[in-house]
Amino acid sequence: MTQHRLFQIVNLVALISGTLFLLWGRPEGLLLVGGAGGIWLLQEARARRRRRHTVGQIAQQLRRLTRGEPVHSLRQAAFGELAPLVEAWNALVETLPKRLARLSHERDLWRGVLDYISDGALVVDERGAVQWINRTASQMLNVPPEASRNPSLATLVHHHRIIHLWQRSRDQHDVQEDTVELEGGKRTLRVRVVPLRPAEERAYLVLLQDLTYLRQLETTRRDFVSNISHELRTPLASLKAVVETLRHGALEDPHAAQRFLAHIEREVDTMIQIVEELLELARIESGQVPLRLVTIPVEELVRPVVERFHPQAERAGLDLRVELPSTPLHVLADPPRAQRILANLLHNAIKFTPSGGNIRVRATPQGQEEVLFTVSDTGVGIPSDKLPRIFERFYKVDRARTGEGTGLGLAIAKHLTLAHGGRIWVESTEGKGSTFYFTLRQASPPS
Repeated sequence: MTQHRLFQIVNLVALISGTLFLLWGRPEGLLLVGGAGGIWLLQEARARRRRRHTVGQIAQQLRRLTRGEPVHSLRQAAFGELAPLVEAWNALVETLPKRLARLSHERDLWRGVLDYISDGALVVDERGAVQWINRTASQMLNVPPEASRNPSLATLVHHHRIIHLWQRSRDQHDVQEDTVELEGGKRTLRVRVVPLRPAEERAYLVLLQDLTYLRQLETTRRDFVSNISHELRTPLASLKAVVETLRHGALEDPHAAQRFLAHIEREVDTMIQIVEELLELARIESGQVPLRLVTIPVEELVRPVVERFHPQAERAGLDLRVELPSTPLHVLADPPRAQRILANLLHNAIKFTPSGGNIRVRATPQGQEEVLFTVSDTGVGIPSDKLPRIFERFYKVDRARTGEGTGLGLAIAKHLTLAHGGRIWVESTEGKGSTFYFTLRQASPPS
């Protein structure tokens, strides 16, 4: 029983007793009735003041809550019907910090997740202002952090088709999707705009998926099919022509028949070489060719390869020389496969260097970690726009002047170098020659 309710009962008893005394003709009844009435009025006034004070406190705390300011519980001083309201408010104040902390944690968690997903994400409001952008989208659009503070969508994307997709989603209240090319076709994005809220202040999620790598893979696949078809079509067409010639009477001429059979053998050898190099490249890429790494002197790695190519260079009228440091160097390598890298580079240098040119093979230490091998020539060189693709399978800079070859040598050299944990690259000036570089891990000489 509350104190206010107790006072009401006492006053009621006093009032009834005073009324009875008055009815019985006793004058002290008047004092009892007056005193009880006064006490009742006094208590009612105090109760009203407390109620007004409590309601004012609750209203003040609610206004602070709507402004995002800290709120506190109320002293338990309310009577009657306001007591449950005060108790409910105090319970809210007690649980509110935990709920806000949980919401803040979940918000930070989801923002962290969205920041590190592989797709870009932006939230755009009805007016086209970007309310939030994740890290991936900033990198895709080359947006510096200081420029991502509530800018317009048009300021960030600089692409009319993305802006048009957002406008169409806003006007039609529906999901819109399209593929957009950026940077002059160097990058391809799939853009998807999704309306988020059907309320008056609508928001839109703009998702950016980078398809550049997938497009490059698709282009590589098409080029691979086209190139291998081209490489096999030539010997197959030649074989067909020779077989038809033999069938139409060349078999009767022993000398001609032997010449045609030799031609068939050469074409078959070419196709066997293509198939074998393709299989080897596939095994290297898939890791099915385990390297047997040993410590080997650089001179023992380089000189046997150069000596093998000396006769070929002399027939082509080329000056082939080796330049090695006076201090012995050692590398950690699989000797046959490391020599295959150098042999493929030398073969290319001899093939594309006109008579009278020079070819130099060098090896130099790069700090304590690597040995840098170079194969430089004074040949025809490579156009600058062709350099990024020079290590692709079957890629030939100029098919009209490549002559024999499968177009797989540089691709094999690249993957063998990577398998050794090294690097390979090329520098070239068209008409002035090329220099191919590759590195192998330096090793301490065996004790």
